[in-house]
Amino acid sequence: MTFRKMAPAFLSGQDGSDTFLSVKKREPFYRYAKDILESEQFAACRNFIQHGTVSVYAHSVAVASLSFSMACFLRNGPFSPRINLRSLVRAALLHDFFLYDWHTPEKMWSLHGWTHPVTAAKNAERIFTASQKEYSLIRTHMWPYTLLHPPRHLEGWLICLADKLCSARETFFCRGKIRLWGKKAPVPGGTIREQ
Repeated sequence: MTFRKMAPAFLSGQDGSDTFLSVKKREPFYRYAKDILESEQFAACRNFIQHGTVSVYAHSVAVASLSFSMACFLRNGPFSPRINLRSLVRAALLHDFFLYDWHTPEKMWSLHGWTHPVTAAKNAERIFTASQKEYSLIRTHMWPYTLLHPPRHLEGWLICLADKLCSARETFFCRGKIRLWGKKAPVPGGTIREQ
């Protein structure tokens, strides 16, 4: 069975995803991401807002696809660093896999920024049996916010950079409609909007 038959919406870009992948890069990306993207646990991330009006699911796919694109660019460059694409994609998808709404009053003023990398890494390890490297990549994605935990791998630096770029874009430019790919979402303040 081809990847096009398994995930036609993702591969064609018609699932509403805002990926940074060329058509040529979608199949290899999906090969690494398939089990996560098709899981019910990861689908639950569609129910939580991350930045602006973008869901955790959409944010994670954007970070993973941008990280993957940057890694492919580097691998084809003059230095050709060794990058584990599988670990990069899986960790980037799961970097915010904390499974709660951090916009609720009790979480909003908590230490979410410092603690969610550990929560996400533990969830990834428990649910998707993340490797030690993937655990480390997830754990360090918030640097420099988590000053004492910088990335130890090139993949971690790529995820960290992609996360900052996607977060800035979502915070400053995605303030219109809720981006949950056809799902309803709670909006901070209690109202619910549809796409």
